[in-house]
Amino acid sequence: MRRKTLRFLLRLALGLGGLAAVFFLSRAKLPEIGRALGGADWGLLALSFCLHALGLLISVHRWRILARAQGDDIPFGFLAKSYLIGKFFNTFLPTSFGGDVVRIWDGSKYSSSIVKSSAIVVVERMTGVIVLFFFALAASLGRLEMAGKVPFIGAALVLGTAGLASAAVFFLPLTGRWLRGGAPDGLLRKARDKALLFREAILSYRRRPRPFFRAMLWAVFLQLNVIVYFILIGISLDLPIPAFDYFIFIPLVLLVQMLPVTINGLAVREGAYVAIFAYYGLSSSAALSYAFVDLAYSLVIGAAGAVLYLTRR
Repeated sequence: MRRKTLRFLLRLALGLGGLAAVFFLSRAKLPEIGRALGGADWGLLALSFCLHALGLLISVHRWRILARAQGDDIPFGFLAKSYLIGKFFNTFLPTSFGGDVVRIWDGSKYSSSIVKSSAIVVVERMTGVIVLFFFALAASLGRLEMAGKVPFIGAALVLGTAGLASAAVFFLPLTGRWLRGGAPDGLLRKARDKALLFREAILSYRRRPRPFFRAMLWAVFLQLNVIVYFILIGISLDLPIPAFDYFIFIPLVLLVQMLPVTINGLAVREGAYVAIFAYYGLSSSAALSYAFVDLAYSLVIGAAGAVLYLTRR
């Protein structure tokens, strides 16, 4: 427990220190950020927040579709509460996957095993990530000069491609044969057996293509909703950024936020926006104003999840 606390504090300090460094190096000015936020179109901000909430409901629906395909009939309300609680943990843990552990545990109450519940949550999460990444990849083909002038975009595309390739290797038949090839007794063998069960649980969706493709279609709708949410924030702050470009940089910013570096991607998100917005000739104050709106929404959703977590029995 002490080690976990120290790790949390270290990453929180790293995030706050990184945010201070972003402010210092980019020469952002708090009065300018305040004026940008004060002059925002609050009607559009309210609409964007509604889209954020809609995205949560779509995610819950996708989770339920995938769970039912595995034979787990979980009430929508239970999943919605679990998703919000997961958002609380995502907000305050050093990776946006932290809340998935909570969801896996909750889902296992209706499932035959933790492994199957893990497979359901991972498929729900990763199919959404894959759709988002392909948005960025496809849109980048139409703006190659942007990828060349903004190093962050090229680096994030390489990182995402490497992650996608690694996941694909795990599901290759050759990998399955290697895992079944045997392992010494003890922890290594137990880990091998768990990996095989997890792999087979995910691959079982091949026998249930209809719900899997339904979940994928909802994933496309979900990620379109995510992009529109960010576009509305940009319009509300009067940012002169083409709507098409959000399909390039938003998925990549969300991708790098998943790296377990700081709490809730603090400083990583802000630094990324500063680098990207400079391409449009926008100030670091404008970039940080944009980032803080998204952060504020995450904190509100996380606070709601915290209340549910503290009051549930």
